[in-house]
Formats: sequence, structure tokens, C-alpha cells
Amino acid sequence: MNIRTILKRIPHDDLLELIMRLIQSNKKAQEKALHFLENKGYLNDEELAQKHYNEYREKFAEAIDIISEFNMYGGGPEDDEDRAYENMEQVLSLLEEGKLPDECREEMIHELMEQYLEGNSGFDDAIWDWIERIACEEAHWRLVLSYLKQSNSKYDQSLMLDIYRHKLGDEETYEQMRIQQLTYGSDYLDYAQFLEQKGEKKKALEIAEKGLREGEGFLGALYEYVFEQYEQMGEKEKALQLLKQQFQHRPSYELYKKAIAYAAPSVKEAVKEELYALLTRQSFYSYVKAEIDYNEGNSKELLQYVTKTASFPFYSDPSKYERYLNEHHPLEMITYYKQKAEQLIGQRKRSAYRQAIVYIEEIRHVYIDILGQPDKWKAYFNSVIAPYQQRLPAFLDEWKKRGGE
Repeated sequence: MNIRTILKRIPHDDLLELIMRLIQSNKKAQEKALHFLENKGYLNDEELAQKHYNEYREKFAEAIDIISEFNMYGGGPEDDEDRAYENMEQVLSLLEEGKLPDECREEMIHELMEQYLEGNSGFDDAIWDWIERIACEEAHWRLVLSYLKQSNSKYDQSLMLDIYRHKLGDEETYEQMRIQQLTYGSDYLDYAQFLEQKGEKKKALEIAEKGLREGEGFLGALYEYVFEQYEQMGEKEKALQLLKQQFQHRPSYELYKKAIAYAAPSVKEAVKEELYALLTRQSFYSYVKAEIDYNEGNSKELLQYVTKTASFPFYSDPSKYERYLNEHHPLEMITYYKQKAEQLIGQRKRSAYRQAIVYIEEIRHVYIDILGQPDKWKAYFNSVIAPYQQRLPAFLDEWKKRGGE
């Protein structure tokens, strides 16, 4: 049966009745029909405006309903979440293409900010991204501020500061609020950069230095800012002391290299020894010391770290440290691998067997490929590994999966 041929025989009135029945019985069909008419140019300006407005009302209302329900229950189905995002993208596209009246912007801000303040939906970041796309006038941002003022959140207060400074250009209000809200390193950095832009470089540096003394949280960016200021001022000694201070605050191998590279030739060795000694006293940062030892060839120190200090709970492959130590301390590494393998096999679990086999493969690698002692590997295999294969079927199964002999 060819429906196209049949439709060609239907009188105009009957064809129109058929189309209307299909449209009325299926919402998606109605949407497709309207899109078809729009694309073909059959809708006048008034009809187009009404079509777009109806799309906005329907899509936006559904998105708000979903977000509201997520706020009520602290989340919801992934399909609903995806639909909310899709609806908002369609609505925002209509808005940005100029297909909706400007009044819609304020309505959307009201609805979205009410949901934002609930703060239990998981949509908070998305809502703020949407607000950034909707608000385009001073009145819009003042409306957003009226909602944010109801919040006690420090994060929301930081959003208010951003609005006053960057959206409204109200530097006076920004500075009054900023002075009252200097807690984190990022707060001090924000204020210092503001002061610098105003030409108050001396005060900006004072604020940044105060932030290093009193600021909470991550201070890395603030250290970078102060370092750059010292550099511009030609304060080389101050800059070097700052790098050492930063290293003491939060050591890293990158910062270790930066401080040594920055130091004058006459003090490089002293700086190097000072930073290394600091790590020796702070066991919490032993992993930084290990990176230095690895890169500077301190194999005995690295051996101590790998065999006594470090833990590899999710061991899957030899680390770069172990590969390095295989070459420089093969006998000690064999002892280490044997201990690890025995401990893991003793757990009598498949996951532990898999990890143990990786260590056993390293024992074979060191004996055969590095020491050139295949007989010792064979002796170890026959006396230790073969019996496990006989007693532990699961171990044997994992051994075969890894291609063991």
C-alpha cells in the first residue's frame, strides 16, 4: 500500500481534517508541523512571535519543574536532568537570537534565582551559567543581587563582589565589601589586583603580603603575584626568600627546581641543601623528596622511600622508581618484591594474587634480564611459586592469565 498515492486522491477538506486530527493527537506532531510551517515561510511575524513565546513558556516551565523537584529530593533521574539542560539550551537560544521579548529575561532570573537559593538540586553551577547568559542590563544584575543578599554563603558573597566590580562598575561598593571579606588567599589576590588596576601598587603589595600571612586555603596564586611584584621591583633577594617560604608552605618538585634555578650561582648549592633538609624533616612530603632523589640520582635515599616509606595499595605495574632501582639495587629490590609477593598471596584473594604476580614478574625480570642469573630465578620459582600453583587453584588461574610459565 502506497500512502502517498492515496493522499493524492483525498479532497482538500478531508486532507486538512486528517492533518488536524494527527496534530491534536500528538504534541510532538504539532511541534513538527509548526517547525515545518516556519521553515517554509508560511508564518507571519505575529504568528512566529507567538510560536516562539509558546515554546519558551513550555520548555522553561518544564525545566523549572524538574529543578524544583531535584531541590526537593536532592537529585533525580538522569533523563530528567538531561531534559532540563536541553530545554534551557533551547530557551536561551531563542533569547539570544532575539526571538523572545525582553520581559522574559526578568521572569527567568526570578524563577532561576529562587531555585538557586534552595541549593539542593545539583544545578547550582548551571543556573549561574544561565544567569550569565540572561542578564544583560544593570537592572538584571541588581535583581540578581537582591536574591544573593538573602544568602549567607561566602561563595554567594564572592559572586556579589564580582557583580559590583565587573557587571556594575561600582568600585566603591565593591571595595567596601571586599575589605570586610578577606578570608582566603583568593580574596586577598582579588583585592590586590583591584588596587593595582587603580594605580595603588604599594597598597596592593601590602595587601598581598598580608594575605600570605593571614589568608586561608590555597595561596599558590597569591605567592605568584607577590613574586612577580618583587621581580618588577628588582628585589631579587626578597623574591628568592619568598620562593623558599612558598616551598616551606607547600613543597613540590617544580617549586624546588624554580627556587634553585632562580638563586644566584653563589648560593645555589646552599638553597638546594636548605630545601632538601626541610623535606628530610617533614615526612608528610616524602613523596616530593623521592621525586628529587629520583631525578638527582640519590638511589640509596630512593630505595629507602620505596621499600620502607611508600605504599602502593593499588599496585598494577612497576613504578618508574622501582624500574630505576632494579638497575641500581637489584638484590635489595628482589628482597623487597619477595616480601610483597608473600604478603599478598597470604591474603588468599584473586585481586591480591594478581598484584602478587606483578611483583613475581619483576623478580624474574631482575634475575634474568639484569643480573643474568636464570638459575636463581628457576630455583626461586621451583621452591616458592610452584607450590602455590599446586595448593591455590585461583593463583594458578591468574598466573596463566598473565602468561606465566
